[in-house]
Order: sequence, then C-alpha cells, then structure tokens
Amino acid sequence: YSILHLFSTNQLIYPKSYASDNGLFASFYQNVLCNAQKVNNETLGKILQKNHSAAFFMDRSISLMNSHQPTSPGSTNEGYASVDKFREKVSLTTYDDYRDYTERMIYNGEKNLMTSDPIIYFNTSSGTTAKMKYIPMTASMLGDFAPLVHVSKDIVWKSLPSSTLPSRAQLLFEMRNGKKVEMFGRSKNNIPMGPLTHFISSLPSTSEYRRIVSTLTLLPYDLMEEINDSQISTFVQLVFAMAVPDINSYTVAFSPAFIHTIKIIENDFEEISLCISSCNFNASSLIRKKNYDPKLLDKLNDALNEITIEYGGDQYRNERASYIRQECQKKNAPGILHRLWPSLTYVSTTTGGTFAMHKEEIQFYCGEKVPLINAVFYAASEGIFGMLASIHTDEYFLLPTTVFFEFIKEEDVHQAQPKTLLISEIEPGNRYELVCTTSPGLVRYRLGDIVNCTRFLSRSDDLVSLPSEPKEIPRIPLISMAYRVGSLLDVFGEKTSEQHVLNALQLTICQWKHQGIPVDIINYTTYAKLDASSAYYVIFLELIEREKKRSSSRSATSRSKYG
Repeated sequence: YSILHLFSTNQLIYPKSYASDNGLFASFYQNVLCNAQKVNNETLGKILQKNHSAAFFMDRSISLMNSHQPTSPGSTNEGYASVDKFREKVSLTTYDDYRDYTERMIYNGEKNLMTSDPIIYFNTSSGTTAKMKYIPMTASMLGDFAPLVHVSKDIVWKSLPSSTLPSRAQLLFEMRNGKKVEMFGRSKNNIPMGPLTHFISSLPSTSEYRRIVSTLTLLPYDLMEEINDSQISTFVQLVFAMAVPDINSYTVAFSPAFIHTIKIIENDFEEISLCISSCNFNASSLIRKKNYDPKLLDKLNDALNEITIEYGGDQYRNERASYIRQECQKKNAPGILHRLWPSLTYVSTTTGGTFAMHKEEIQFYCGEKVPLINAVFYAASEGIFGMLASIHTDEYFLLPTTVFFEFIKEEDVHQAQPKTLLISEIEPGNRYELVCTTSPGLVRYRLGDIVNCTRFLSRSDDLVSLPSEPKEIPRIPLISMAYRVGSLLDVFGEKTSEQHVLNALQLTICQWKHQGIPVDIINYTTYAKLDASSAYYVIFLELIEREKKRSSSRSATSRSKYG
C-alpha cells in the first residue's frame, strides 16, 4: 500500500461507506486475524530478510528464516528452520543493546546499522530512565500501518448505530502538536528527531502525505506549527473547533489532556466567544499577556474568518458566540460536548489501564448520547501493536502484520532471558510482557508493557460484528493495557503496580465518602520512600469536592489557568 492510501478521501471522509456487511474489517478478519500466527510468522520472515545484512544483525549472527532464503546458488547462509529455532538462537534485547547503534546513526550519520530501509525519523523517548532513547522510523513501517487506518474506521462505524452516521463529509477535531520543520533536532545526516506526536511536522511542506493530513484539520497545519507556545496552541485549536457547529468527532490523545481541554472551555468560554464573534485572537488575555507575534495573529484571524464565512459571516459568528455562552453557563449540566456540537458522533482518548480513572468524568462531559471510545490504536515509539476491537470495549486486536509478537509471562518478567509464548499460545486471564521484532530493526525487543489477555474473540454484543464465515471462530486473543514494567513500586519485593495503587485509592475515596468527606480523585503520583527507618510509599493526591466536580470549581491542589 502507498502511504497515501492512508487518507483515501472517498473512504475516510464518508463513513457510510464503511458500514456495509462486506467492508474492510471483514476482509481483515478473514485473511489476517483468522490466520494470525501464520501471518505473524510471515511478518518475521520479511523483517529478517530485509534487515539481515544490517550491522546489528551481522554482529549478533542473526540470520533469515529458511522460508525466506535467497534462491541464488551461491547462498550459504544457514537460516532458521522454524520460529522456535529463531527464538532459541537469538537473545531477548533491551534498548541498551541498541544504544551504541542509534548513537552512531545520530552522531556519525552511519547507515545500515539496524535496518536496510531508509530512516525518515527518530522517535525520542526517555522511557522509564533519564537517558534519551532514539527509535528509528521507516517509510515501510508507515506503509504497513496505512491500510489499518481504514480497517479501524470500519470497526468504529460498524459499532455505531446507522442513524448516527453523518451523510456529509466529516469535520474532525483532533488536538495536535507540532512545530516548524526547521525547529527539529537533526541527526548527522539530517534526519529529524522528536516525539512521535510531532512526526507529521517533520515532513517537508512539499510532502503529499503532509498535505493530505493537513486537509483533515480545522486549523491549517502550517499555522498550527508556527505557534511555539503550547498553551496558546491549545487555546487557538479550541477556538477553531468551537467556531463551527458540526464537528463529528473530538479526539485528544491522552485522557488528562482531554480533561484539560474541557477545563479551558469551561473556564474561558467568554474569551473563546469573543475571539469567535470578533474574529480576533487579541480578545484572549493569554495572547495579549504574551504579546504574541502580530503577523501570526493576523494570519490566524484571517483563517478563522475564512472558516466562519462559510456558515454566514458576522451574523453567524455572533449567534455562535451567544450559543457557546448559553451552553457553557450551564455549570452542572452533563454533555457539554454534545451540546456544543449536536452532530458529534463519538469522542476518543486513552481510557485503558490506569487512564480508566478518568472515564466517568469524561463520559459526563460527553453526555448519554455520545459514546466515549478508547484510543483506536495501541501504539508506541517502537511500533503499532493493537487496534480497538469495538467502541464498547477497551480491548485490542493484536496486529500480526506490523511486528512479530512474543509474550513473557508476568511471573517471569524479572528474568533476563525468560521463555516466551506466541500469539497462538497466550491464554485469557493471564498477563504478559510484550516482546516485538520490528521492521526498523528491533529484534526480540522487550517493550516493558504488561498487557492483559482478556478473552478470545466471540460474537459478543460489546464487540464488532463478525462475518458469517468462518462459522467456527479461531482462537483470536484480545488484549488490554495493564501497566509498564518500570512503573512498579517495590519496597519489600511486593511488586505493586499502578493498577494496585489505583484500586486502593478508589476504595479509600469510597470510604471517605461514607464518612462524609465528599471528594473524588482527579490524579495522583507516588514514589517509594526508602531512606526512612521503615520504608513506605509517599502518595500525592489531586482531589476535587464532589458537589463541585462538574463546575469550574477549585481542586484540592492548585492549578494554573491553562494547566
């Protein structure tokens, strides 16, 4: 697939084309999911075939699968007869095994160290350590991901009632991050580096991929990148979103950031309304206080005017601003998102794992008519691993075409080289550390994510509807996020996870409520105090009074106006 296939206009923009009985998901289910292990083995063969001549592979004597050996008579490379032989001969790895190779790529500009594919970006991540990690991204990695975007849309629309599907082109709101291309750090041979969320901005302005992505944003992408202040960028993007009445989806990557956008709407709707009615961002005290670039403000004002003219110009802007004030003044009313955008079909943010603590609050903002769905893809700097199984669950399908999967039993994660299981071998009710072999050159890489194997796929009401064939559903595991290995607290060897802490805090909150202390938890952080005579955990809580929870009231910890 071409990368441009990712944004095939006639399918991405018109959702009713997804809601057929013979859509993209049906094909993906029958050809990929029903043959997950076979497909995943083929993915491994292709990865090794592509990268076996790279330095990391040569240094570790990592060969090919016999099924992917070259047919030339002079080939003497001894390959692996099976996946089991590959696992037997090749050790599990962590980032420290790649650090020297990535630093040689970054600082010396060396090529063909981890992959034979051209590297187009280095994802930067500190992970659970203070040392920066550089994870290469290749064009073929994006090519593997491209068709899955369509499949994910098919799953979302199949999970929604047909009456909710918009018949016209969608207006999508997704809070984005970015910066001008010249602002990126660069490797020795000029490859951009930065967070995964900034990847699109790293592409040159002439990129067709970037141009198509830009057509899906309300705020022109090049203007968004010129805003080098994150507070102002968030505010401006919200003004553009609230200036139009017919947004179909509202997406913010992480649930704390999602709630942050709602707090801005609740607290600053007056200034948002003034910016819209006047088509002038100088109506914002934040922007005035920061004495922002007047030339950029003129561009933003012109872009806002251009959007609102389509709806009726001055009269529309005044009516829209008045409507926003009217709805935002209803402090304790549920469904502010649905009231601001009556055509809203769904909202999306991370709701799995420890992010589940925010679900109740976010659903209140959605109201009863708008479903809250988990992030559509389970992804990280290292790759794309899962796709949402339905809007009614936080579970994911594993994606056997993107990486080769292995799994370490939770009780074995402390071992340096534990035995691993394959997709076909994991069982519901168990937790596993994810291990992946990727197209950009990670081999048997311990990701550090612990996932739950929740159940096998079935014809269940809370999952996407399945095609009638095959009649007998194969063993297709579903997973959900549990926690990160590095996030475990460990004072006495008890291995306390984020989920354990969250469960204890939620029980404590319930006890407080029974005792007449009406608070809810907004967020928390914790660490192990090891230098005391008796070690213990220190927990910092952010609380809010229950009766004021749905208003713009003060929380139990101080917060600045914009976060």
